[in-house]
Amino acid sequence: EDDETPRYGIVKIGVKAASGSTLTETTKADIVNKLKPYNVASVSPQIVDPETTSVLLTSTVKYDSKSTTKSSDTLKSEITTTVTNYNTNTLQKFDAVYRHSKLTGIIDDVDTSILSNITTIKIRKNFTPTLASSTKYDIYFRNSLFNPHSGHNKSAGGILSSTGFKVTGSDLEQFLDDDGNGNVRRYYLSSGIRTYSNETQGTIDYNTGQITLNSLNVASISNIRGATSTVIEMTVTPNSNDVVPVRDQIVEIDIANSTINVTADSFVGGSADAGVGYTTTSSY
Repeated sequence: EDDETPRYGIVKIGVKAASGSTLTETTKADIVNKLKPYNVASVSPQIVDPETTSVLLTSTVKYDSKSTTKSSDTLKSEITTTVTNYNTNTLQKFDAVYRHSKLTGIIDDVDTSILSNITTIKIRKNFTPTLASSTKYDIYFRNSLFNPHSGHNKSAGGILSSTGFKVTGSDLEQFLDDDGNGNVRRYYLSSGIRTYSNETQGTIDYNTGQITLNSLNVASISNIRGATSTVIEMTVTPNSNDVVPVRDQIVEIDIANSTINVTADSFVGGSADAGVGYTTTSSY
């Protein structure tokens, strides 16, 4: 009953498949049948697929090249392995919270030569549109989103981005962003400049993390990272660096689409330049 759209008399049960991404409909029906002897009064179980919220990392790691014989590529490989193990062993469960300080800590601990890491995150979900049909879509991040003030980053697209698609009646590739005021906008690029086709295509609730797209008529879906896709990806900046799975959600790090840069630090143990010209990485 605390779902965004409550259905009374139904108990949703999220089940993560041991292999593969989701259970087959036959397996779901079999589970429901096996649970029937335990049903309470008019309450019926419904097996649902888990929703995945992907965490995208951008990490800049600095190390002391004088204290190790390892190259930056070797350190990057070791960091990637460590993050992958954290993702597999700690996340990808219904009750597993992505805790940012834990992640940055294990990166620092990969090697004694590592001096620091500045790691930022975005989170991503996708949805499968019904083609050639004017449809409403709800995307639930269920984590608050970054919006420090009204109109935040309006001219640059707010904190929402999407992969491309085309709408019925137009051959222009379209994308989605937000205006920092709670509106989702649809636009296309003209000579690299955003030109808005619809500035009220939907809404974005920065407190709950719910995005609603109204009457979106998708004709086709663009390839994603060079591969044919049946989904549209929605990427946002969360308000917190910790990401919590709610109800049937699972949080996982998208290793393949995260970015890890490892560079030798030029300012170790003091410098005759006293830090002049030293470049730091933004934490935002």
